[in-house]
Amino acid sequence: MFNYKRRIIIPLIIATALLCVSMVWLFIAMYQLVYYSEQKDLVDRQRYDIVALGKAITNAESGQRGYLLTGHTLFLDTLEQGRIETRQVMAKLDKQSLDVTEIRPELERVKQLVHQKFDVMDQSIQVQLHAGEFSPHLSLSKDKGREVMKLIDDQLDAIDGKLQRMRESFEQEIRKRMFASVVGAILLGVLIIGVLLFSYRSTTHLLEQVLENQAVAKQASHQADHDLLTGLPNRRSVDVHLANTYQLARHTSKQFAVLFMDLDGFKLVNDKYGHGVGDALLIEVADMFKKVLRQSDFLARQGGDEFVLVVGSYLYRHELTQLAERLIRLFAQPVVVRGIPLEIGVSIGIAEYPHHGKHVKQLLHVADKAMYDSKKNGKNRYSFGSE
Repeated sequence: MFNYKRRIIIPLIIATALLCVSMVWLFIAMYQLVYYSEQKDLVDRQRYDIVALGKAITNAESGQRGYLLTGHTLFLDTLEQGRIETRQVMAKLDKQSLDVTEIRPELERVKQLVHQKFDVMDQSIQVQLHAGEFSPHLSLSKDKGREVMKLIDDQLDAIDGKLQRMRESFEQEIRKRMFASVVGAILLGVLIIGVLLFSYRSTTHLLEQVLENQAVAKQASHQADHDLLTGLPNRRSVDVHLANTYQLARHTSKQFAVLFMDLDGFKLVNDKYGHGVGDALLIEVADMFKKVLRQSDFLARQGGDEFVLVVGSYLYRHELTQLAERLIRLFAQPVVVRGIPLEIGVSIGIAEYPHHGKHVKQLLHVADKAMYDSKKNGKNRYSFGSE
């Protein structure tokens, strides 16, 4: 036994160690994947903000030019909205540049150019205010905003190009980590499977012995408590079940009933067709009984053609009468066994706790006597015991 334990424990220790290594390996790989994915997402957000910055400046410039050309103050709202959007985007880019320092120099240059661009636009607005209706010709000819905007676009393109290269490098790192994770997981999985297979081979013999012993013990226990022919609980199980039911009823003050059932005409079947057909008939009858019973009802073969049914969890006597009538109706038609229609019935005696007895033996005696009363009164019927 000690050798078996050692042969089981050692492979399991090895498998556990390999599993821990694989978990650490995969954790590091997943951590790196998350890190590079976040960096790639950050770069994508910055590229989006770069485009948004260019659109914001363009919107502001459109408002400035619209005002210069038309003199309508409505365009000044567009200019101010573009100015606000530009400040918001620049603030976001400043914050993000703390994590991506590679673009900070270019971003600082863009900030300077943006300030210069808005200074030029503000100057052109002032020209409009002072020069009157001739200002479009004066201001547009001297507008330096186009030159500054060209510098801004060049800087934004440079930043976007650098971000694009960073994104590509992050994607390469992600692919490398994914490939390393897959390869490592496969190798470690193969190692673990090998150890488990080795452990399986070492423990199979012991497990087979244990399972065989358990099966033998279970079969012996089942045979001791069940009827070999029908598979129903036997007389011994009836005694145990009734004892448990009786103790429970005493403590809960609930009632239960015992039904003694004896097949009518069974001896004639045995005499006419032999014990083989008789045994097959008992098996069929047991299956028929089980189909009309509740899961909580306890059905057992007492011996020969006698069956015992213990019914708990009922409230009124008419529930017992309905059950007895269902059992009797099972034999309203011949029971076909091996192609032979057999005319049989069932006589039932019913005893209730505590009405018909205060003890288990007394209940069994009352139910047995009531069953014989059913036979005397014409068979294939039920009778309640005398209180």
